[in-house]
Amino acid sequence: MNIKLVVSLGLSAAVAIGGCRGAETGDGAGSDAGRTQVEVPQAPVAGQGTSADGQTLTQGGSVDGAAGGPFSPSPTGSPAGSPGSQGVAQPAAPGRPAAGTAPPATASTPDATAVLSRAEEVYASVRSMEADFSQSVEVPLLGQTVRSQGKLYHRSPDRFLMQFSQPQGDVVVADGRHLWMFYPSVDARQVMRTTMAAAGGQVDLHREFLSNPTERYHAVLSGVEAVGGRATHVVVLTPRTRSGYRQVRIWVDREDALVRRFEITEENESVRTLELRNIRRNPTLPDQLFQFSPPAGAQIFEQ
Repeated sequence: MNIKLVVSLGLSAAVAIGGCRGAETGDGAGSDAGRTQVEVPQAPVAGQGTSADGQTLTQGGSVDGAAGGPFSPSPTGSPAGSPGSQGVAQPAAPGRPAAGTAPPATASTPDATAVLSRAEEVYASVRSMEADFSQSVEVPLLGQTVRSQGKLYHRSPDRFLMQFSQPQGDVVVADGRHLWMFYPSVDARQVMRTTMAAAGGQVDLHREFLSNPTERYHAVLSGVEAVGGRATHVVVLTPRTRSGYRQVRIWVDREDALVRRFEITEENESVRTLELRNIRRNPTLPDQLFQFSPPAGAQIFEQ
């Protein structure tokens, strides 16, 4: 499992992971090799993170997209991205269907560097974030695409939560010390855990791709598309050095510079797409939201 990707994106779709276990690829989450199993005492469960309370979490938070009106859900996922080559920025694959069509770019359209710089500046002021997410994971090894959705919360620098409503009950939590991954839709008796240090601390998707982006990636502006009814610049990022990602595409809002969608093509050809809607910047997110207690009797697999 690519832990860095799981942490930075929270894109570990439970069904995909379960399928990879069955495929016995050698690095599946279900393998006992190289892991310490810890039996959790039979005790009452304190809860798997406090449920999000809209009144509490959103006090002081600003809702993005006021000028654009309410967001309509977009189809989750998009076709697999074309493989890029190391060190060479690749444009979008011909014929790739867009989630929507926005007005074509004009001569006044900024270049990729300008788009990324503006997004980096905007996110520098974001201390916390809440959003609805939908995601898809195309897994060539399994010949299938799995989809999920739910709520995403992030508080800088090291708190992160993906609370799945589909599959119901699945959760990815970073509490500042550990990253917890619990997929009851696959196995309610197993919990995966890794330290933040081992995971590289990458619990911030935007920092992963917007921190000094032009130094770490070749960037190309590939067009203008609509996501959730909002016009976005599509930027293609190709890593300058080996990173586990073959290519990354991000959709940056032309109005507020927020990233509306991420699409990551991994070295193994898996394509992961995360789309964010109803983004709220700087809401109040309490510590207890990011707490996780494994179910009584569950086995903890150390990554």
